[in-house]
Parts: sequence; C-alpha cells; structure tokens
Amino acid sequence: MESIPTIAIVGRPNVGKSSLMNRIVGYRHAIVDPTPGVTRDRNYAESTWNGRRFNLVDTGGLDPDDSQPLMTSIKQQVDYALKESEAIIFVCDGRAGLVPDDKQILNFLRKHCSGHPMYVVINKLDNPNDESQLAEFYELGIDTLYPISAVHGHGVADLLDVVVEKMPLNGLDEEELERQERALERIAIVGKPNVGKSMLFNKLIGENRSIVDNAAGTTRDTILYKHVRGGKTYNFIDTAGLRRPDREKDDVEQYSVYRTLGAIKNTDLAILVMDASKGGITYQDKRIAGRIIDSGAGCIIVWNKWDIAKHDEHFWAQLIKETREEFPLLAFAPMIATSAKTGLRVNKLFEMIDHVQETGRRRIAPEVLKTILYDAVTIQPPPTFKARELKLKSLIQLEGPPIVFKLKCNEPKGVHFSYQRYLLNHIRQEETFEGWPVKMITGH
Repeated sequence: MESIPTIAIVGRPNVGKSSLMNRIVGYRHAIVDPTPGVTRDRNYAESTWNGRRFNLVDTGGLDPDDSQPLMTSIKQQVDYALKESEAIIFVCDGRAGLVPDDKQILNFLRKHCSGHPMYVVINKLDNPNDESQLAEFYELGIDTLYPISAVHGHGVADLLDVVVEKMPLNGLDEEELERQERALERIAIVGKPNVGKSMLFNKLIGENRSIVDNAAGTTRDTILYKHVRGGKTYNFIDTAGLRRPDREKDDVEQYSVYRTLGAIKNTDLAILVMDASKGGITYQDKRIAGRIIDSGAGCIIVWNKWDIAKHDEHFWAQLIKETREEFPLLAFAPMIATSAKTGLRVNKLFEMIDHVQETGRRRIAPEVLKTILYDAVTIQPPPTFKARELKLKSLIQLEGPPIVFKLKCNEPKGVHFSYQRYLLNHIRQEETFEGWPVKMITGH
C-alpha cells in the first residue's frame, strides 16, 4: 500500500466492522449482511478526513474459540492487518452487550499491539448519547469509549476527529485523487469458482493477501490491492468466483456476484483465469468472457493449474485452438499457462501485463492515420448511403485505453460496420494493440 497511515478495524463477527468502513469511506465498499463471517479477507479502502489521508483495512470477524481452517486463515489475515497498521479501531456490539470474546480479543490486542493507538468503539447504538448503554463495557478497563451507529452515522465524525488528530496533513483534492486513479490501471482477476484466482493473486503480490481454500466460494468480496514491483504500481483486484446463474444463491453470494460484475465492468485489464487441469471450456467460462467483451477492457487469458494438467505440446496446442474457437471476440488476448501453486510462469505473466499495459498506451501519429485512411479509401471506397456519397474526413485516436478511433464523416450513421471493420484491419496492420479490443465510433 502507499506510505500513508493504515487503520485496522477489528472485532468479532457481525459487530458492524464493514458497516463502519462503508460509513467512513462514504460508499458501499465492503459487503454488509446480518450473516456472521461475511468478511474473510483483508479489505482495503482509502479515505480522507480533516485533510488527513489514510488507508482503512476491514478484517474478518475473530472467534477466539474457533479452530476451523477457515477461521485460522481469517486470524492470519487479521494478524497481517495489525502488523501493517499504525492504529486500531476495536468494534463491539452495543446491542449484544459485552461478551467474553470481546475481552479475549482486547487482551490479545493489548499484548501484541501495545504500541498502537487503540480506539474502542461501541456500535449499533441508536442513541450514542445515552451513557447507560456503555456501562458494562467499562469492564474492559478502557478510559474512553466511542459510542456510534455505523448505519446511521451517529458518533462516527467524533471518532474520526480523534483518530486522525495526530496524522500528518496529506489530503488530496478530488481532482488529484481522480488523476491518480486514472494513472493506475485496474487489473481484475476473474473466473469461475475454484480455478485458483486468489492463489494466483497471492503469488503475484508475493504474500497471502487473499484466503485460499479448496471450498469453492471462499472469496466473498472484491479485494483491491496496490502492489509495487520494480518501482511500478499494479492496482490488482481479486474477485469472487462467478457461479452458474441457475444456482441458488444466498444474499451474501448475490452481493458477491454484483461486486464481481461491477469489477469486470469498471476494470481496465481483465485476467481471465481458467482451469487447465479440467481441460476444455465451460458454459460459465463463456459467460465470464462475454462480460469482459461487453466491458471493452483489455484481456489476458490464463490457463492455471498447469502443474496438474497434461504437459505435452499437443495438449497446449489443442487448448489454444479451442480457446480461439470458443472466444473469437477475444482473439486479441494473449494466452499463458501458469501454476499459481508452484509459481510457474508467474513472472512471465507480469511481463505480459507490462506489455499489454504498454500497448494500451500506444498512439498512432495523426499523419500516419491520415495515410491509413487515404490508402484504405483508395483501395476500397465506402459504399453510398441513401444514394449519397460518403465523405470520410479524418481518422483520430481517442485517449485510452481502451483503444478507440473516431472516424469523422458527413454521414456518421451511414458507415456500415463491415466497412468500419475494414478500416480497423488497416489500422491493425500498423499496430496490433495486443491485449486490447480496437473499436471505432463515427461522428461529424
């Protein structure tokens, strides 16, 4: 993450940690549901308060007595969050009252994070000014408690005033934040459940950032992470696996689907992960590929789990052939076989990401585009439209990625898509823009 202060939000399950995060950042960043255990991985977001800019990290609910593998992984994620944080917000449930787990978690925080400022928050209080609701929580031995309602916003401003008081002034105006966001191309890792997305995500960033489990659907929320490698920042997004549409989904899974679809729609570059050990492309793979195509994003196709797949050249050649046949509209996407488990070709995937990002920034000079248009029209003039001659005035490349060219002419609606495709083929002879769809729009 960037070198700005990080604040960890911790507590047992279902005390409102994600609701508090959403309230602070000002939008629905984390999935919120009454079901305990919705948040599992660390979930980051950036926020600004009183001119102070900071990272928030929402963590999975801690159950000190649960020794199941998933809870063990959640505890590890909380431990990572605490190590990288400068301050801690410990959340308790004011409606449920003080419970033994709250005391156990607080004792753990006192023991392992004694040097960190800690703010004990009592959430879910409809009237935070009613001191009587706080009485039992003073058993925790904390001098100052912060009564809030994350859902309604009561008391959150007072809490933030205190939390950021000693932080450096480093706030950025909205224009600068938008400029930084545009500069960081979003890279979403997408695919159906259990193809190894989170393991690949972890291998790319070099740490166990997302929980990995054999059970499909372990990842619930979209996980955003800014990873610095070789002086370059990568804005990775790990997403929940998209299941078949006819499968029954609970509310949490439905929210996960919405978040994943939103990530695909708004990403700049999608890494489509499929399972090489299974061989073949499924209906769900095709649906996800269709979402990427609709988004207009760049794409890299990754066949993962190569360590347990067939290794002969014939199989790889057959896989390439099938992929190109099943995904004709992703013909621009480069393809690679990896093993997130062993790290096979993960560095090569980074090289591929760099290459695709670089091609997405390429620009064809205006004088070259002028020559391309002249040559194309000379070889094959455009057909008439409603008995009128089509006059193609100029061809310009818009800011991107994505890669979009604008054709200016006297009858924008008269340029048939087949002729647009003809012009795009001429453009691709100059520059292939590997990894990106190339589109054309028309106008006066």
